[in-house]
Amino acid sequence: MLPLQNLLVIIALSGTGVGLICIVIMISIRGGNLLGKPSTNPLLFYTGKLSIFFSIGFFLCKAIVPSFGGIHVPEWQAWLGVGMVLPASILLVVSFFQLGTSLSYGLSDQQTRLVTTGLFRYSRNPLYVALFMINIASAIYFPALVNILVTIYCIGSHIIITLGEEKFLLNRFKAEWITYKNEVRRFL
Repeated sequence: MLPLQNLLVIIALSGTGVGLICIVIMISIRGGNLLGKPSTNPLLFYTGKLSIFFSIGFFLCKAIVPSFGGIHVPEWQAWLGVGMVLPASILLVVSFFQLGTSLSYGLSDQQTRLVTTGLFRYSRNPLYVALFMINIASAIYFPALVNILVTIYCIGSHIIITLGEEKFLLNRFKAEWITYKNEVRRFL
């Protein structure tokens, strides 16, 4: 039997995956299109998105196979990772659903609305805050050099991606975006 912290990681990340699948199905049923254009250099954009999956993959591998990577972490450190991934997973799923049909992988060419309610009252990018938390939790839980580098790359690339998205939102929503941007922080 796996230790409790491993099971909690598996449950949290599986729940996040189920939440993402549900929102994708919902958007598809409503006729939405999840695929948009990169908000920055395509290589940076796609490798940045891919880095999310590598970090989550390392996290899951370490949770499923505790000996993965040959790195042992103290129990307190594993629990620290778990303590970050649980709220981050909830934050991520709630962000998916609050974005609704405005959620897209890249810049949407469809008519969307500027979401400023729910979690978006507190952060312009709660989805990215959650992803950053999951990446950091992964690096704490499985502190292999490759995972730490993936985490740094993921966060750095998504900061650049966010800047490109904000230019897009300014062009699309003009004064509404400026008001929102002046009232709500980018991340925290």
